[in-house]
Amino acid sequence: MKVVDFRTSGYFSWTIIFLGIVLVFAGLFVAGTNLIVSLILFLVAAIIFTTHYRLAIDLDKKVYHDYLWILGLKNGAKAKFEKIEYLFINSSKVSQTMNHMVLSSTLRKEVYGGYLKFSEKDKVHLTTQDSKARLVEKLKGISTQLKVRIIDYSEGDPKEI
Repeated sequence: MKVVDFRTSGYFSWTIIFLGIVLVFAGLFVAGTNLIVSLILFLVAAIIFTTHYRLAIDLDKKVYHDYLWILGLKNGAKAKFEKIEYLFINSSKVSQTMNHMVLSSTLRKEVYGGYLKFSEKDKVHLTTQDSKARLVEKLKGISTQLKVRIIDYSEGDPKEI
């Protein structure tokens, strides 16, 4: 049975991960006085650090499972597929507006998304990166495992990588 299972992206933002670091230090600080509170803080930090999205593909049964992994528990639906067509990259522009008391500023940038295309109309988002080179590096590892090609749509015309 050939099953390919890999981490696609994190679940929590960097601010929540920073909160997890603070919780670890708080747990260490409280450990001498209240062990129960300390263990609860460590548990919450462990959930923050380990929760992420994963994709498992059973190549023999032709089933994929796109799920959220939380302390070993899998939350997500399974779906069947005929075959895996290819991996592809596209680009999109994102903007973030930050409001201050008197003024606001908007940051705009281009990000690159990596997707897995199945033979049906199904596609699964794998990851989004600020750097196209980092995305290509990550997709090449997945491409090798699944033995599929990578198509780049980020510059308009499709180009095989």
